[in-house]
Amino acid sequence: MSTQLSYPSDDQLLDLFNWSSPGMVVTDAQGRVVIANKAARELIGARAAAGQALPEALGIANYPALVEAGRPVENRAVVFAAEEFPTGFANVGFGDVNGERHGFWALRPETTHPSPSPEPREGATTAASWIGKVDARDAAYQPVTADSVALIQAYYDHCPVAIHLIEEDGTVSHANWKDIDIVGATAQPDSYVGHHIRHIYADQEVVDDFLGRWGEDAPIIDFRADFLNSGERVPVVIFSTANVTDGKLKNTRCFVFSDNDPRRVRDRVAALDLAF
Repeated sequence: MSTQLSYPSDDQLLDLFNWSSPGMVVTDAQGRVVIANKAARELIGARAAAGQALPEALGIANYPALVEAGRPVENRAVVFAAEEFPTGFANVGFGDVNGERHGFWALRPETTHPSPSPEPREGATTAASWIGKVDARDAAYQPVTADSVALIQAYYDHCPVAIHLIEEDGTVSHANWKDIDIVGATAQPDSYVGHHIRHIYADQEVVDDFLGRWGEDAPIIDFRADFLNSGERVPVVIFSTANVTDGKLKNTRCFVFSDNDPRRVRDRVAALDLAF
């Protein structure tokens, strides 16, 4: 894939995989689950168990053709088993681990409105409800361990979703190939990685709001914003949570999807609404 800098640490990769807000799944060439995270379990239930057929669970009938083509797929409409979240989108990319082809999946549910939202609305299918399910510890979910680090590194390399980790001071400490590409930094990744996240947001009120939320361990879920790529707005959908230990932000877990509905009005934060 495109140029990337160093991987996050093994501990960061394990935290990223186990507790991210989108579903993360690695499958074999036949689409059978190898590893899946807590969010994936919430979306597809028992079908997230090792050996289960993920494409079938998502209603994807042409998976063999996707594998043969080998091209990343973004924003494929799929179905989920979760009663509150029956629909959403899947991104999948392909790559080899130890000489064997694998699929690397990012799954995101559709919600009724984002978090944060300046105007909370009624409805069970909300971003707040989703992150509550992901964060709820469940004895049935066994977090992946260090044995899976090589698979998570391959996920970081091949899944077509932008991933970046932000430190307490707002510095982008790590970014994968897709994240570097979406902000137009492929030719010079270090013009982005190692710098403040502020520079890639089109609306500074949004990033100011987010910086406060990350420090407070407040989630940002299904939020539509605009990134900047060479001065041009790029519509994205953000799923981001924080890795906080003893009240201190260690890093964020930010997943950024190309918007499946780029003409949709961008989401707002309270700071933006006060200006009108």
